[in-house]
Amino acid sequence: MGGQPADFVSGLNPTTVSALRFAGWYPGRHLDVSADIQSLEAQGYIRSPVATQFLESFRGLKLGPAREDGPNFINGEPFFVDALGAGGRHQDESLAIGSAMGGSWFPVGWWLSYSHVFIRQDGALAAYANGLIWSIGETPCEGLNLMVSADRPLICVHAPEGMKPWPKEGSR
Repeated sequence: MGGQPADFVSGLNPTTVSALRFAGWYPGRHLDVSADIQSLEAQGYIRSPVATQFLESFRGLKLGPAREDGPNFINGEPFFVDALGAGGRHQDESLAIGSAMGGSWFPVGWWLSYSHVFIRQDGALAAYANGLIWSIGETPCEGLNLMVSADRPLICVHAPEGMKPWPKEGSR
C-alpha cells in the first residue's frame, strides 16, 4: 500500500485501548485484508488507504463495550470489525451516508442495533441502521472511543421522512 501506516491508537482513551488489547489487538498488528478489499471493490465500493489500514489493524476483533451507559444511549453491543459482513449487499447504505454526510464510504463492521459501520476516505466513521445515520467520529480514534467507551453522545445526522431521529438530532 505504501506510505506511513495510520496511527489509530494514540488518541484512544485507556479504556478503549484495554478493550482492544482484550480483543486480541497489539501494536503493529497487520493482517492481509486484500481478499476482503477485492471482494468489496467488486461490489462497487471504493477503497481508501485509511479503510485498508483500519482493516489491517482491527479486522476480526470484537470490541467492548467497556461502558454501556452512554450520555444519551445504551451502548450494549460490541463493535465487530467485519467489512464483508457489513458491506455485503449494503452499498445502498454507503450511498445514503455519502448523500447525508458527503464523501465515499467503505464498510468496516457492525455495531449498535446491528448497524453497519462505514469509514470515509478522511477517516470519519458513520453507522447506518433502519434508515438512521449516526456520526460516530471525525477520526478513527473518536469513532472507536464512542463505540467502545461511550465517551460522548451519539448523534443522529439523518432520519427518513416520517421517522423520529434516535437519539434526537443534535442532543448533546
